[in-house]
Amino acid sequence: MESTGRLPEDPALPALEAIRIKGLARAIPGLELDNDPVELRLCNYVAGSRATFEARVGDRRFAVKAYAEDPAPEAQLYRRLSRMGLGGDFGARVPKLITTSRELKVLVMSWLEGRPLSHLIRRGLGERAGQLAASWLWHASRRRIRIGPPCGPGRMLYQAGVSAGVLGASDRLLGADAKAATKKLVRMQPGEKPRQLVHGTLYARHILDLGDGPGVIDWQQFGQGPVEVDAGMFLATISRLAFRHPDVADEAARAEETFMARTRGLVDARIVEWYRAAGLLHLAGSGLKTGLRRSVPTPEAHALVAEASRRAELLIGSHPILLAEAPTTFARIRSIFTARPRAPSLVHPAVPMAKVGPDLKNPGGTDGTRLR
Repeated sequence: MESTGRLPEDPALPALEAIRIKGLARAIPGLELDNDPVELRLCNYVAGSRATFEARVGDRRFAVKAYAEDPAPEAQLYRRLSRMGLGGDFGARVPKLITTSRELKVLVMSWLEGRPLSHLIRRGLGERAGQLAASWLWHASRRRIRIGPPCGPGRMLYQAGVSAGVLGASDRLLGADAKAATKKLVRMQPGEKPRQLVHGTLYARHILDLGDGPGVIDWQQFGQGPVEVDAGMFLATISRLAFRHPDVADEAARAEETFMARTRGLVDARIVEWYRAAGLLHLAGSGLKTGLRRSVPTPEAHALVAEASRRAELLIGSHPILLAEAPTTFARIRSIFTARPRAPSLVHPAVPMAKVGPDLKNPGGTDGTRLR
């Protein structure tokens, strides 16, 4: 007996058809479910790419992830993380791999119960969110896991370029602004740094508050890159959260301040800014890149592109990148959404308050300049 609700009809995801016809127990015998009742709840679905379900069987609870592409590399990562001490029941951790089927392109993993950091920020717990995100980066930086494709400036610039293209297809001026911001980032690409395992899409919603530490889910975009890749993407997503919900701008600022304070000595603040700007451009095209979920940019896309451009301009110009800038940035986010119905350009620079590290070399910003 099985309650599956309505499964998406997607021929690109072979596991969905198998579960619909056979039921979960027969489709994935490695679960050893016998004839126990199964309840499936669809948590996330990207047509033609992936679907995530919560499964309940008696007192068991686990995640079922169906893919269009072979998830074997992700399965290998979960095994490696478990061997490195991040697959336990306490402290910082990731889901445990229960079973997998390469034929069906499906992973089954333990369920991590906790509130996403995006929810913490919206509920007035920005400091806690910043602490947990920083804690995860420190834990991840201590593990030497050398698997995954390169995940550095090249990949981020590619994603930013794709965003500029899809944004331009629906809004010519917005696409032009995104392209201009991407060109600024090309001029100031970070220099080489030691690579480590990075999540690749460390959104605030992908980090959970498990009570005794952070849990990190959805690793399908993992790779090898500098720690600033994940730091910048996390900050980009809390900027997006503040644009979507101006009333949480103060908590978003608190999360950023705490995060940057707790990662001092681990990350280079200016390189974080570069990846943050690239992440903002990536997020601006969210949902448009597949052409399946949205046909127009999100309401906050203009603000995301403008903020990315502003931050890229700070890297090129003589203004230092500031740890103490967060209150100014998020106060502006709050004010523009309360004063005007449409997000304007955020191009005026913040007032310098404190320098972080040495001044940028060649502040005039010639082609090929790199952050060191």
